[in-house]
This record gives sequence, C-alpha cells and structure tokens, in this order.
Amino acid sequence: MVQIVKISVIIPVYNNEKYLKECLDSVCNQTWTDIEIICINDGSTDDSLNILNEYLKDERIVVIDQTNHGAAIARNKGLEIAKGEYIGFLDADDIYIDPESLEKMFSTAKKHDADMISANLNFLTPKRQIAQNPHYDKGTFYYFTQECKIDPDEYGIPFYFTKNLYKSDLIENVRFPELSRGEDPIFLSKILSKVDEIYGMPIEFYGYMVPTSFKKLDTYSKKYHHIIQYKECIDILNASGLFKTSRRYMDYMMVYLNDNIDWEIYEIVCEVFDEKYFQDCKSEYESFRENNILNRILEENTQEHYLKAKKELGLEPDSLGEYKIDLFKSELNNKEKEYNNLLNENESLKDEFEKEKSFNDKVKGSKSWKVMDKFRKIRG
Repeated sequence: MVQIVKISVIIPVYNNEKYLKECLDSVCNQTWTDIEIICINDGSTDDSLNILNEYLKDERIVVIDQTNHGAAIARNKGLEIAKGEYIGFLDADDIYIDPESLEKMFSTAKKHDADMISANLNFLTPKRQIAQNPHYDKGTFYYFTQECKIDPDEYGIPFYFTKNLYKSDLIENVRFPELSRGEDPIFLSKILSKVDEIYGMPIEFYGYMVPTSFKKLDTYSKKYHHIIQYKECIDILNASGLFKTSRRYMDYMMVYLNDNIDWEIYEIVCEVFDEKYFQDCKSEYESFRENNILNRILEENTQEHYLKAKKELGLEPDSLGEYKIDLFKSELNNKEKEYNNLLNENESLKDEFEKEKSFNDKVKGSKSWKVMDKFRKIRG
C-alpha cells in the first residue's frame, strides 16, 4: 500500500442527512490536516449524497457512490483505496470530539511505531450532548486516564472498533465479513489477535450516537448472522490466547440469549455451537434452553411438542401442565394490572375534563363574556 497521506478516515454513509454535516465538520476541522476522508455513499435515498458533494470543495474528501450493500462492504471499499499510513473509521452519525485528537494520536503512534492506538469513547444523546459511556463504570471497558500501553486482552467488551487508529500494514489483509449483523466485532477480534500491545491516549476522542431504537432481528438471516458472529469472535480470541476477552464475550452472549426467548435463535444456537462452548456457563445455557422449550409449548400447543418437551427436559406431564397454568395466571395478572392502570388514567382524565369544563362555565358566565356576546354574533 503506497502511503500518500498520514491518516485515512473511512466513513460509510446511509441516509444520515440529519447528522452528516456535524460528522464531516468534526473530522475536517481536526488540527491534523494531512488526512484523506473517504466517504462511501451506500445507496442513500435522502439528501446525504448532495451533502457529500457540497463538501468536495475540501480536496481531502473522496466521495464514492454505490448501490446499497451494507456498512461492511462500504468500509471494505474504503480500505481498498485508502492511502494513509494509519486508518481510522467514523460512522456518519458520530463525531470526533476533540479537534486535536488525530494529531495527538498520530504523534504518539509514530513515536512508538504502534500498530494500534486507542482512546476513549463517549456517548452522544439524541440532543447531541456528550454523555459518559456506562461501560466504563461496569468495568468491562478500558478507560484511559494516562498515556500507556495495554495487553490486547484488556481491551474490553463491547467492541467499539471506531475509537482506534490502525497501522495500514496491520489491516492490509483484514476485512469486514459480509454479514447483516456483527461484522464489527469479528473485524476487531482479528485485529486484537494480530497485535502484541495497544497504546492508549487519555483523550475524549469518539462520540458515539446512541441508537434511539435498536434494529430488530426480524429475519432468520439476521438472527443467524448475529449468532454466528459470537462463535467466530470466540474462536478467533481463543485461538490467539485472548481467553479473558473470549470469556467476557461469552458472558455478553449469554446475557443476550437469556433476554431473548426466540425459538429460531434457539435452533440456530443448537446448530452453530457445540455443547463444549457452554461448559463454563452451564446454568445460563440451561436456563436459555429450558425457557425456549417451555415457551414453545405455549406456541405449538400440540401433544407432539408437549411429549417432545417432556422428553428433552425430563419433566413429568403434570409439571408441564402446571407450568402452563402458572404462566397463564401470570399473564392474566399482568393484564389485570394494565386494566387497572387504564382505569386510573381514565379517572385522572375525567378529573381534568371536569376542571376544564368548570373553568369554561365560569368564563361564559362572566360579565365580560356576556358583553362581548353581541359582537361575536355580529361577526358570525
């Protein structure tokens, strides 16, 4: 890869007109100017492409327009043409917080000949206010309070790959897998497996826009990709000896599985994972397994599935029947609570209506209202 600039920043863009200018300004206004900004318009149907074209007056900006293929392919396209000594990634609704961050990070990277340099990531609220990243308080994510270097096994979960700069030689043969979900963690897992150490900077570098709504896994393909990325990450991390991060990611997956009772996801997990993967979290996996099997009884409600579930769980028929009765009772109690809440809300609205009605009656009974009544009639 022939280097012409010091840093390439790759920005995939898909229908981001609302925040795109702020995003572009945050990188264009960096104190470090020896950069190229590669924007891949991934089939946007809003005004994003026009906004990108407006910024072409900055000769550092490159705009590539393509049909919609997803963020993974868009980023890979950017990697194909990037000429920077170091590579950074920025999403089109995010920002670089500190205008000096690229300069500071590049200087430190060059000083240590670092393959990867990392800084801090904070959240952006929908009102574009900076908010603390809650993962720091949980202790699952490394927060840099001073310039230092850490072992890649200390990087932490979840995988925010955008808060880093990568030497172009490091990622020359690394690309994002073409998945509809989970391409980012696989990419970063591969990177972590290739570096001996990570240099960190105490900079509030990256502003991550917190989604106001999370994309649903509403198709089998999305669910499959979401589950397969867990296994691929765990395999990559284990093969590289990053067992601490692997275990954290397994725990991360188990929280997700136990929060989502979904028969399709359950079947995908059974297909993708061998039982050995759950040796260190047997109770969590068994809870996930039992909840899905029992919930399936209510969905199928057939004798065939009833007997199959009995066999899989080793339960007596009576206990399954009791489970169904208890669950229906629980659902009935929830409905009764909802009904009572609606009744209370209705009473509150009635009180407000009566107050408004009383006020209107007083107004209409006042002398000023009666005096002005003739003029209202004249106006029609």
